[in-house]
Amino acid sequence: MAKHRRQTAAQRILLRAAVSTIPMTAVLSISAVAQAVPQPGVTQPDPGSPTPGGAQPGVTAVPPQAPQVSPQDDAHGVAPQSDYAPTRPDPKRDYAPAPIQPGDLHAPEPTPDIGVIVPTNPRELRAGDLTTIAPDFLSDDQVAQINAALAGPEAQISQFTRSIGVPPSRADHIAAGALAGAAGGAVLGCVAGAAIATLPFGPIAPLVFAMTGPPGCMIGGVVGLAAGTIVGAGTGALI
Repeated sequence: MAKHRRQTAAQRILLRAAVSTIPMTAVLSISAVAQAVPQPGVTQPDPGSPTPGGAQPGVTAVPPQAPQVSPQDDAHGVAPQSDYAPTRPDPKRDYAPAPIQPGDLHAPEPTPDIGVIVPTNPRELRAGDLTTIAPDFLSDDQVAQINAALAGPEAQISQFTRSIGVPPSRADHIAAGALAGAAGGAVLGCVAGAAIATLPFGPIAPLVFAMTGPPGCMIGGVVGLAAGTIVGAGTGALI
């Protein structure tokens, strides 16, 4: 229990550091993760339609839906209806994510849009598995903007992994891990990049930090973001 509390505290500090020290352009560049993922043809479901997503025969495939799903149904690709709403709460399931079955994987298939996750607390910052209360210097609008910038790529990653045969719960787990890894990698890369860029100046490093630190932070942050995304997604796929 003590170890879990220490890990939770460390996650909160990491996310706060990411928001405080990474330039906004680096935070928003997480969206490039989703842009690099092939996007299957999708149609946003219409809750008032008998066939969600405005399905067109031969064009859009609509997976089975249910208000709630059992672990067995989830393992067979059945997702709750709330997954296809424009927004959805953090999917806290009472069972472990279904494992990936290599024999069930296939080429991307048309898959309906997955709703973006919106925290119920307007002051909560969320980057996948990392959550914390926003620092006071961020307004509610800024918190919402940061969450929106991170939630979009997370939904697209979940959508893509579902389109290749990954169960919904595992797809959400992979996407959340990827975003948490991206945030953690970005802040660590920023710190390392700034340090490396300033190190060659030796004793006068503090004097030139204002010139060398920001570029080093940006470069290191982007590299760390990419590496963290891969590591986080891999962890989400296996654990």
